[in-house]
Amino acid sequence: MGAPEFILPAALSAADSRIQPFRARECQSERSGDAFPRAQLRLALQEQRLRVAYQPILRLSDLQTMGREALARLLTPQGRVVAAEAFIGTAASLGIEPRIDAIITAQAMTAASQPGPFAATHGKLFLNCSSAFLAEPSCVDRLVHLHQHWLQVWAGAETRQTPWVLEITERNLHTDPARLLESLQPLLDLGFELALDDFGSNQSAFPYLAALPIRYLKLDRTLVLSSMATSKAESILRHLQHLAQDLNLITIAEGVEDQRALQWLRNIGVHWGQGFFWGEPTTLRPLP
Repeated sequence: MGAPEFILPAALSAADSRIQPFRARECQSERSGDAFPRAQLRLALQEQRLRVAYQPILRLSDLQTMGREALARLLTPQGRVVAAEAFIGTAASLGIEPRIDAIITAQAMTAASQPGPFAATHGKLFLNCSSAFLAEPSCVDRLVHLHQHWLQVWAGAETRQTPWVLEITERNLHTDPARLLESLQPLLDLGFELALDDFGSNQSAFPYLAALPIRYLKLDRTLVLSSMATSKAESILRHLQHLAQDLNLITIAEGVEDQRALQWLRNIGVHWGQGFFWGEPTTLRPLP
């Protein structure tokens, strides 16, 4: 039985979720600091050159893998792989970030429903989703259908074992929290969980933390790195960790790049972490 077709609403355009193998060196952008060219991004979407890659998330106390994050990657015609950080700003300015969310989410959830290294049979799968994507009822409906397909494939899986965690980034919290909660309710009823991504960056997500049933708090990479360099940033990070403890949230530090950072975060009490210390993101193999 094939995966359900994932078609975006007309406002976001149709998207193909086929996956092809690729091996290339990852790069941030053609020139550091430059905005990704709009025409190149549009062409990449037209030619279906968006792919998903995975980064493991580990429990810092014993380094047990607790799940993976599905990351957006763009394959250039020359064979380079561009990380999402290089083009997501351009996507947001064009209003097509929800389209990218839909493509990557569909790829990851489809792969999770098939045997192999990316099957979601244990651990959590973190999916990056803009608030605009999650506020669109038709997009939520497609996530429900993909989840139902996963349940059918992995017969016996219980709702409480639902692997999906929707990461909502501070960068694009433009939707009223009450409206967002209403839109998310069908997914929450199925056992989907929520994470606030980039927490501690330059925008406030506290209204969403108060209004939504957040389970995971992903600590901003810049804040994590700064906390090892300045006492002020350290105090902020410790404050956020204490807040998470009070709210019974799991904290996940982004940007763990070496043993020093690992030990530092352990001492602060951060629960989980991810970063290049445990290797480069793994690209998805082609679907049968």
